[in-house]
Amino acid sequence: MRILAILLALALPLVACNRTDPAKIAAERLAKAEAAMEECKKRVGLQDVATPTGTVLDDPATHGQEMTPEMAGQLRLKVQCRLELDELLAARRP
Repeated sequence: MRILAILLALALPLVACNRTDPAKIAAERLAKAEAAMEECKKRVGLQDVATPTGTVLDDPATHGQEMTPEMAGQLRLKVQCRLELDELLAARRP
């Protein structure tokens, strides 16, 4: 029993020191997600296309419009970089 108390006494300061700031964790997650998205954009050859702000494939705002190269690039990114885009959008949410 005494050994358990000693181990707990030694472990408690270590656990307390390992606490990290939630804002720092969120910033690190966002930085990783942005880097992953940029890497995916390079991999598919669309580094010049703006990162989509959503994952909707048939956007009502552009429904019925002629497909432009920018719209086609956005659509392609939404499909080919879906995992990276999902993580980036989740990391950007407050």
